[in-house]
Amino acid sequence: MMKKCLILYASNTGNTEKVAFELKKGFERHGWKADLKKITKEYDADRLDFNFNDYDFLCVGSWVNFSLPVQWLVDVLRAPDVPSRKVIPGPKCGAAFCTFGGGHLGPREADACLALLQVLFEHLGFASVGSIAIPGRFGNDPTPEWFYPDLPERPNADDLKRVSDFVDRIFDHPLVAHYT
Repeated sequence: MMKKCLILYASNTGNTEKVAFELKKGFERHGWKADLKKITKEYDADRLDFNFNDYDFLCVGSWVNFSLPVQWLVDVLRAPDVPSRKVIPGPKCGAAFCTFGGGHLGPREADACLALLQVLFEHLGFASVGSIAIPGRFGNDPTPEWFYPDLPERPNADDLKRVSDFVDRIFDHPLVAHYT
């Protein structure tokens, strides 16, 4: 039976969506079915139109919004009932991803976002096998004084190659290797 991955994401400017599509291509390259689900501010987290349990792998992504993922994505991840007992994630796995401007501190600005996404999907029983943060356009103005002086052109081909390589590393992870 073909394994299934859900790529759940929120994207405002298209940066996170580019990463989501690259993740989809990577999972499909490895012979998996990959479903994309974009969560918008209007999405009703009380009426999920998908079931997390239908998937073997979960990728969750957002743009960094004041160091955190956007709230409506968090609401979707908190929608299912979490048992009031110890949760041991697995055997299903997941990965977090985000895009960020990083104007002040660079990649550190994405750490809290990725950590929260991982904790939220681990509550759903998916063991985390990694995360990736990709710089993304923040407006169209030049950014020579920022941590990334080329933000208007990001994510670029090199960034998307990093995403593709990240997917390959996921399939090398011992928790995921048993699927192949």
